[in-house]
Amino acid sequence: MKPIHVLPLGGADPDLAEALAGPLRRTFRTDVAVREFSINPEQFLDDGRGQYNSTGLLLHLKDAYPPLKSGPGVCTLALVPFDLFIPVLTYVFGEAEVGGNVAVVSYHRLAPQRYGLPPDDALLRDRVTKEVIHEIGHMFSLIHCSELACVMHSSSYVEDIDMKEQSLCRICVSELSHRA
Repeated sequence: MKPIHVLPLGGADPDLAEALAGPLRRTFRTDVAVREFSINPEQFLDDGRGQYNSTGLLLHLKDAYPPLKSGPGVCTLALVPFDLFIPVLTYVFGEAEVGGNVAVVSYHRLAPQRYGLPPDDALLRDRVTKEVIHEIGHMFSLIHCSELACVMHSSSYVEDIDMKEQSLCRICVSELSHRA
């Protein structure tokens, strides 16, 4: 498997990014590094929506992040605190190039307090970990899974994320091993 770089961008919590390294190493059996990189996220802000265009961010990273510019040898995941969208959806938790080398996950809509609950760092970490594994799974060419507990199951709502495990089902593990 290609190594994974996690980039906390736009003021993302670096401790949250660091907490992802262990689960990612276990799931994908590859090197994981949290790296520093800087962008101006305002260039992806849609003023009318008050959200950031995730596809624009992905395309920018492909052009601007040096390890991606030099070839497809690394998978790069941007972790951001702001709300993301793609034009055909109201919001997205994340987006990835299927079979590509770049993805983004936002924890804006994953925070419990967004839903009237008290802050819960463990729940936030669990949700972010699931979404990050999901998007990196897409980079390794996994598609959405019909198994409800599989981390590759599609999530439209935060409750969908809560019902999933942090792991791949046996079918997705098999698919992943064929792609390694």
